[in-house]
Amino acid sequence: MAEPTNKTILLLDIEGSGGRLHVEQAVIRRMLYAVLRETMTAAGVEPTEYRAEDRGDGAFVLIDPSVPKPQLIRALLTTTPMRLYSNNRLAAKGAQVRLRLVLHTGEVALDEYGAVGADIVSAFRLLDSGELHHALKRTSEPSVLCVSDAIYWGVVRHAHHGIRPEHFHPFEGEGKEGPLSGWYHDATRLAGDALPSPSVPAGRAVDTDDGRRAPTREDEHAGGASAAAPRIDTRSGTFFFGAARVEGDAVGGDKYVGFEPGRAVKGGRRTSDGEESR
Repeated sequence: MAEPTNKTILLLDIEGSGGRLHVEQAVIRRMLYAVLRETMTAAGVEPTEYRAEDRGDGAFVLIDPSVPKPQLIRALLTTTPMRLYSNNRLAAKGAQVRLRLVLHTGEVALDEYGAVGADIVSAFRLLDSGELHHALKRTSEPSVLCVSDAIYWGVVRHAHHGIRPEHFHPFEGEGKEGPLSGWYHDATRLAGDALPSPSVPAGRAVDTDDGRRAPTREDEHAGGASAAAPRIDTRSGTFFFGAARVEGDAVGGDKYVGFEPGRAVKGGRRTSDGEESR
């Protein structure tokens, strides 16, 4: 076996390919390699600078380390989804392709059977992680890119042209060999933003942060006393719109208390010594 050398590792996997008909699998496989070739061309990678191994419903690609990684990332974020979208528009549902992508770097040894190395194993663990599967299901895009820690800290975080680190989100999972971590791309959120919470089923009451009961859908439709009343801060001078239920006095303007009965003041106000002022 030859001594290991550094390679850029790219993995592509088609979502939901196992349940398709043979003729559909043949079509999506051809589309996969067409997308791969166009992505490599857009990244400026010559055919002699990479080798691809078939994985049935995906591909395993080793790229020469001389190819700039920012070029690869830009192509994977732009050309790959653009080509997938264009093809999917014209394809039947069974022939549409959505991809999970992993980009990693590491030491790889080649022999007569192919490639071997711990970094290859790490890349495949990221590709098979539940977190990356969920990331693709959450997005409407036809592909989602995951980069390893090595790629993120060595390339992505430096914000090269066309690469926005704030659109990469860290995740942790469990692989066969133990914990694993990576960064998946989602341009609809900024790093640190919480994922959208699942909607609350109708009829289920929940508590708000301040301990008050939030209205259910039935409350909103029924209105009246069953709906939670909004909080009103009368000291802030804030205007609000919509219905409000106030327990106690609701005052717009000044309120005076403590005067003797029958001594109402008209057109003025009462001073501290009891006299009227205009």
